[in-house]
Amino acid sequence: MPELPEVQSVLDGVLPILQKRRVLGLQSYYPGTLILDPDLGEKVFPLFLKKTWRRGKYMIFDFEEGYSFIVHLRMTGKLVYEPCPVGIHKHERARFELENGEAIKFIDPRTFGKIWLFKSENLQRYLPNLGVEPLDDGFDEAYLANALKGRKAPVKNLLLDQRLIAGLGNIYVCELLYRSGVRPDRSGESVKSSEIKRIVKDTKEVLKEAIIAGGTSISDYRNVDDKSGEFQRFLRVYQKKACPKGHDIENIRLGGRSSFFCPKCQK
Repeated sequence: MPELPEVQSVLDGVLPILQKRRVLGLQSYYPGTLILDPDLGEKVFPLFLKKTWRRGKYMIFDFEEGYSFIVHLRMTGKLVYEPCPVGIHKHERARFELENGEAIKFIDPRTFGKIWLFKSENLQRYLPNLGVEPLDDGFDEAYLANALKGRKAPVKNLLLDQRLIAGLGNIYVCELLYRSGVRPDRSGESVKSSEIKRIVKDTKEVLKEAIIAGGTSISDYRNVDDKSGEFQRFLRVYQKKACPKGHDIENIRLGGRSSFFCPKCQK
């Protein structure tokens, strides 16, 4: 599933396209992919982009006319820009029709992705309750210490809880916990203040590095130009046999997810 760096990379790629082109329409090719606000007016399009922003793993597009889109890629979704679109891709679930016959295709083999079109004033109807953004100043030692306090659940599961921290996913939590030297199956309440400090620092560093690299492409993820990200070349434990120090990696199941860690480097 695309995580915060992948979503941010896609959003950064879409922004210059939509800044120069009006959205003339939105076609839906699969039931349930497109969700329409019942308060929409009869004439929505054309739309002129006002701003784009990200909340967790959700991309939000606000338009001058008072309408907005939320795009959630879920497991296998991707947005692909095509200046000269030909036909409908076999996994194309929706299409943003742009000026000059151009398009941004929403391609999603597993069909779990969603697009919401709504009046901007109704945003809270469609955006779930999400925790702090890990790249914001609000994600600090005090916040994380409070989030882990008295929690017996594994620290990895807590870091993945979108109600606590918005945007973290399995790949980056495995990576940041390795850098922090913390086992993923330790209870939240057992994590010491010095370790919390490292987790906060390493979370921000891993995410920033991954955004610069255009995200991680292991299976379906591609950027808006349909090219792969590069951060998979820098992974230290996720789907690895050995850590950078040569120790064997273990893989356990936590919360139904594979959890890669080094039992020698992570205490």
